[in-house]
Amino acid sequence: MNMEGATCLPAYMVVGAGETDLRAGAIEAWSGTLGPDDMLEQRYEALCERSPFGAPVMHLVRHVATGRFVGVAALAPRRMVVRGREVRAAVLAHFAIHHGHRSLGPALMLLESLLAQAAGRFDLVYGIPRNSESAGAALRRAGLRPVGEMLRLVRVIRHGPYLARKLPKPLALVAGWLVDRGQALLDVPAAWRAPTLRREWIDACDARMDRLWMQGGHGEALTSERGTDMLRWRFDGAAGAAVRYLVLSDDRGEACCWFACEVDARWPHILNVLDFWSRAGAGGRPSVDEVRALLRQAWCDGRATVSLSLCTDSAGQAPWLAARFAERGRQDVYGRWFDAALAAEPPSLRFTDLEQDG
Repeated sequence: MNMEGATCLPAYMVVGAGETDLRAGAIEAWSGTLGPDDMLEQRYEALCERSPFGAPVMHLVRHVATGRFVGVAALAPRRMVVRGREVRAAVLAHFAIHHGHRSLGPALMLLESLLAQAAGRFDLVYGIPRNSESAGAALRRAGLRPVGEMLRLVRVIRHGPYLARKLPKPLALVAGWLVDRGQALLDVPAAWRAPTLRREWIDACDARMDRLWMQGGHGEALTSERGTDMLRWRFDGAAGAAVRYLVLSDDRGEACCWFACEVDARWPHILNVLDFWSRAGAGGRPSVDEVRALLRQAWCDGRATVSLSLCTDSAGQAPWLAARFAERGRQDVYGRWFDAALAAEPPSLRFTDLEQDG
């Protein structure tokens, strides 16, 4: 066969803003890969049009042979603080590759093209892959390295539903009641010493969150701003969100702590804590009494388990472990520092599900 003059076309091409309709391309690339397809328009609007921190840098991957967009990723700006200074961070957001194109090539092309845009624009780029070894491999190949670990912490407060998986139901209910009573007895001494904390569920964040953010010591770890602008965008207005806030108030009626919580309809027995902030400790760390108040409310609401994901130091873990939360898994947080001073002396992280890509 005469190949003279033939051109070897690439299998994939990276496309950015100004080269195509990003909305249509992103929705095509997300279809079938990023949750319910009927919510993709909302996801695009939240990420690209409603963020209080500005529009993301978004790139798409086009499959040359078919002309279809088969991959998308964005660097979404986040405003963080550490050591008294503001940090321009960006989370690798809504990274998706169609099933038939999940070789390392398209993913690496996307990541490298985005990171090339990050220098001078961001101090830090980070990503938290959700249970995907291939995503972690792509992040490492692109030059991101583990900078922390998200721990999944769980406290079982009703044991009957779990014992019923292994025991006949009547026996499980009795055994679960006995275990629950034994656990409650362990908490009696702490309950006697605990301050009075009023518990209140609210459906949307309010001005109390701003006051707590301004009052609380932000600590030495890298953490996201937690004012109402952030919370309304990240939780209250997120596609598919059903987040409520448990607000704790002291004996003077002043809010002292809040927990942003969610219950997935598929697992109604689990209360997922997505974020929190307290004036009690540095970096918004709650007191163990505030964590126990959260557990009491979960019990009153009929939940069996309270769960959260948390990246923090030993002091940040302490109130949760003191309230007998147990570790149930870990996942790496990957990052790349573009600020020379922070790269030379990287801070610890204080991340929750708030820092996920949303």
